[in-house]
Amino acid sequence: MKNFKKEYYEQSIFWDQDYLQNPAEKERIKQIINAIPHNTHTVLDVGCGNSAFLNTLTSTFPDRFGRVVGFDSSKEALKYVKTEKTYGTVSDLPFKGESFDLVTSLEVLEHLTQEDFKKGVSELQRVSKKYIIITVPNDQDLERSLVICPKCHCWFNPCFHIRSFKRDTLSNLFKNFSLIKIKELGPISKYYSYNTLLVTFYLALARPIPPETAICPQCGYQYKDKEKTDNLRNNNSFLHFVSKVLFSFKPLVKLILHAKRKKRWLLALYEKADR
Repeated sequence: MKNFKKEYYEQSIFWDQDYLQNPAEKERIKQIINAIPHNTHTVLDVGCGNSAFLNTLTSTFPDRFGRVVGFDSSKEALKYVKTEKTYGTVSDLPFKGESFDLVTSLEVLEHLTQEDFKKGVSELQRVSKKYIIITVPNDQDLERSLVICPKCHCWFNPCFHIRSFKRDTLSNLFKNFSLIKIKELGPISKYYSYNTLLVTFYLALARPIPPETAICPQCGYQYKDKEKTDNLRNNNSFLHFVSKVLFSFKPLVKLILHAKRKKRWLLALYEKADR
């Protein structure tokens, strides 16, 4: 069976861009670098992508680290890594135990299936000698992020996010490491806590269309034809309009929904428990 998820991550559009041009991403990377403990000399970034983090780290501190390695399952992404790099999967890291003082995994865990998640968490612990840093989306509402494939009518997250994290989720993430720091990062956004019935109603009415980069995990359909995409969006424009009007009607929103504010990401720093 064709692996559409792997095909998704091999798209050059994701990696052939400078994430540092985005102020929020630039600040996120800066905060991650600031969180690195001083007694760190070797770094492994698992799921490094185009290495915006590692490339920034090594250019900012060219003499601080003895070894810096980028690791990813996308061969296309690894083309942009300027440090030592290795190809593979998070569930089977090709490194000996305690090979690195610090292991980072940034915007990765939310993409993993249950099996890969369990193995990945175990592998991150195994290869780290001292510390682990992770960042994940902050309390992402996965239900509201769903889109629908017009070919097979499969509902899916267009970025392949399949799990959500809160502060409590991260507190006991690693069995052999203790959480020593956690903080929110990124711009503050306002959001509403919808109940399941309202979310179902919204999705059924709006029938959100996937972005052009999305690939349906069930049938592999992708919106590569811009004209086709625009036509589908136009056909759904009235339903989108109705749903937006209903969900933007302030008296109704205030009556049935509870507004909250949060930052975009969570950063967590862990230290090995037996140190």
